[in-house]
Amino acid sequence: MKIFLLLTSILVVIVYNQAHAQRITKHVVYFEVDSYIISPSEKFSLENFIKSEETNDFISKVRIQGHTDSDASNDYNDKLSAKRVKNVQQLFEGTGLVSKIESYWMGEDEPVNNNLTDAEKRLNRRVEITIEHWVPDFVEESGSIKDLYKMLEQEKQVFCIHPKGDTIIRLDQGTIVSFPPNPFGDLNVPCVEIRLKEFYKKSDMVMENLSTTSNGRLLESAGMVYIEAAIDDSLIELASGKKVLVMMPADTLRDDMQGFNGERDPHTDVINWLANNGSDFSQLQLPVGTPCDQLTFDLPSDNCQRCKFFFCRFTRIDDGLKGVISRSQHKSNKSFRECQRRIRRSRRITSNLEPLPTQVTLKCYELDSLLEVYGVSNRTELIEAMNKEQMEKYGVKTLEKLVDTLNKIKLKNIENNLLNGIIDQRELHYYMYNTSRLGWINTDAFSKLAGDRIIMQTDFKSDLQTDCKAVFTGVRGVLPANFSTGVYQFYSVPKNNEIWLIAMRFENNQAYLSMEKMKTQEKVNVTPLRKVSIQELKEALKMID
Repeated sequence: MKIFLLLTSILVVIVYNQAHAQRITKHVVYFEVDSYIISPSEKFSLENFIKSEETNDFISKVRIQGHTDSDASNDYNDKLSAKRVKNVQQLFEGTGLVSKIESYWMGEDEPVNNNLTDAEKRLNRRVEITIEHWVPDFVEESGSIKDLYKMLEQEKQVFCIHPKGDTIIRLDQGTIVSFPPNPFGDLNVPCVEIRLKEFYKKSDMVMENLSTTSNGRLLESAGMVYIEAAIDDSLIELASGKKVLVMMPADTLRDDMQGFNGERDPHTDVINWLANNGSDFSQLQLPVGTPCDQLTFDLPSDNCQRCKFFFCRFTRIDDGLKGVISRSQHKSNKSFRECQRRIRRSRRITSNLEPLPTQVTLKCYELDSLLEVYGVSNRTELIEAMNKEQMEKYGVKTLEKLVDTLNKIKLKNIENNLLNGIIDQRELHYYMYNTSRLGWINTDAFSKLAGDRIIMQTDFKSDLQTDCKAVFTGVRGVLPANFSTGVYQFYSVPKNNEIWLIAMRFENNQAYLSMEKMKTQEKVNVTPLRKVSIQELKEALKMID
């Protein structure tokens, strides 16, 4: 009889776990140096998180865990992390979550990085809240929104690379990925298959079911890349100590950008981006405007040739590596570097000299001959007269404003070309990201959009056939919706910013879509969904770009 009861209990546990799926939501509260006081902004964000969770009937556990940076003694940091946990836990008082809380204080024992810089230490002064949910697995009789996303997702770009040599891959939209020698260790296979995707358009991000949040905080993306490596049908990872260089093109550069790695929730498919503090992140600015090969300067009298653009140096990586083991290659590399130094020195000298009469001065004489034609008395008036039509066209009154206007138009054209896959290397900048992890890679900055953070609730009911996203118009920011309350909600939304509210449904192999531009506020309504074909859906989403 006891054996029967035991087997029955085991069966109940198995059935229960098959009928339910676990989902986890997280929130992080950050603290100032040597402080356990929750700042007003962190308190507001945490209170919104608690409000969004306390109405959920399927929560099984709330874990609150405190941490510190590595300054001060272990004993001091243990006590400091305990105080931080206590202050966070007080904000849960009066809610139905209190009885489900488990509290821990770890001091400095579980850092998220090496604690070497102020920026790294700031990320360790934290309390992590992890909430475990049990969500029933509904039977998918008529398909789900995941089926729609499979039909919309981007096709992978596939390359076959030799596992021992270093390889540079350029993708369709301008992303450059560089693999070092033996990136996967000592493999004895003829080919490693590299599969990649790149995302710079907001429409592509939505169709791939991507969003831009890090533990609930909105990010502004400069682009996303997905990288996987495989031998036959088995995925492989980079060898220990190996890193891949990812170069992501951008029209302009921001100092606050950093590298992130993404993980999808296995049940909701929502992607969460976490800063990769162990990566090397930098920026590269290529010349804009006049091509390097059109700059005039004196070359050395020997056969030394200028290495134009960063890509000339980039393609010499192989020579640099060979120089480590080959004396003749080492000598050649040294000669190359000396050549480039002489050219740069020559350019600095000649840039301070007066222009040659046969070049610039001759052009000035030609301009002077036009003074009478345009009825002006000096070159400044002449240039204004020659650009009068352009100034009238763009509604500006000075040359300075005309130049500013034309520069803005040029940058917009660069961005449009980038989005359409038309790349001119001379007009691009790059974010460069050395990462030891494959998978989802993102270049992001935490959003600076103004406005109080609110919970934005829709009237759109949530189920397995639907999804909802808020896409900001001014930045590459995409918020995923939470569906634990029966309707879609968005957390920590900057109020009064313009967005596209996008709702989709997929049922009986039919797609439905709603798109409307609006301002973020506490309550918003989803316009009625309309039937669309897959191609019509793709075309409609291009509006958000």
